[in-house]
Amino acid sequence: MSIDDERDLHERLDGAVEAITPRPAPVDGVMRHGRVIRWRRRAVAVAAVAVVAAGAVAVPSLRHAATQQQPATTRYTVTVRPPGPHSPPGLVAAGTINGQRWQVTLGRPGGGGAGPGQQFSVVSGPAFGSESLIDSGTVLASDGTEPVAFTATSSGSNQAQFGAVRADVSYVTVRLGNGTLLTLHPATVWGVRVVAFAAPMGAEITDATAYSRHGVIATAIPFDRPGELATFSAWLRPGQHGLSRASGRIASGVVSGHAWSVTAYLGPWGICLDSSTGGGDCLPTAAGLGTSLLFREAGTPGVAGGMASAAVTRVVAYPSGGAAVQTRPVTVGGQKFFAFPLAHADKAVRWKAYDRAGNVVASGTT
Repeated sequence: MSIDDERDLHERLDGAVEAITPRPAPVDGVMRHGRVIRWRRRAVAVAAVAVVAAGAVAVPSLRHAATQQQPATTRYTVTVRPPGPHSPPGLVAAGTINGQRWQVTLGRPGGGGAGPGQQFSVVSGPAFGSESLIDSGTVLASDGTEPVAFTATSSGSNQAQFGAVRADVSYVTVRLGNGTLLTLHPATVWGVRVVAFAAPMGAEITDATAYSRHGVIATAIPFDRPGELATFSAWLRPGQHGLSRASGRIASGVVSGHAWSVTAYLGPWGICLDSSTGGGDCLPTAAGLGTSLLFREAGTPGVAGGMASAAVTRVVAYPSGGAAVQTRPVTVGGQKFFAFPLAHADKAVRWKAYDRAGNVVASGTT
């Protein structure tokens, strides 16, 4: 990275923040990295479930109904506006949450120290604290499969959602639980059309709808648990119905004194696996994936989870330096799921998946 490139990005980010805050964000000083989740991840197909022998795996009774939720926040105000003619380079959108200003800015791809094919995303303004919330791994590109590919990030009591939009998307509306309807107009930033909005973490995000010049393209109902980042995964075309709602804990246990659990949530948002350690992932559907590892989260302990095909009845794992352990998939909403802890998240685990007759259905290393 050249000195000129670094100076160029710093000057642009400082200018963007100065536009709405009393003082510039210290990009060269403390940079806060909030909780960032990129929900447009693809499932890693591994043809079977992997488990590790790092503690007991308990399978409690399933709850085939939506989980009990705390009432969402309803007393709040949210606004959003697109960049104007004199907006700083990289500005995607700006607005307010309860009168406090926010904005989302993107750095030039590969500039300012970002890796190849990556760029800085900056969420700043009083609504997100006195310092900029910066993530250097943002990759914005539309592959044409989703009208909008949202990335979510949060700090404190607020969250921001931003993502690339497909070429045929004219605008996007986001409906909140208190009746607010936000209209997002795509901004072309570094050659990519992008939208963004922000809202309180406790605010229900009811749905997002993408429109073309001819009408509705698709609507997404997010996986939206109070206090968590909203997750957009399944986009439903007009007249299309999503999955029926169901949920159930896949597995839980204790590893070296640390408790862990993973729960599956099915509904119009698709399929989401949520870990008590803060990890997880969502995907629109299970069709065609067979047995797949959906996420692997480092932590204490690390946790991984995914789905198993109908033929799989048990899986035997062989962790490096440990004894073999057997686990069994759990069915939620007609789909088999699995989860397991990773006592040594950086070490590989060999596994074999068996059917009822004892035949090896699949094997591999994860």
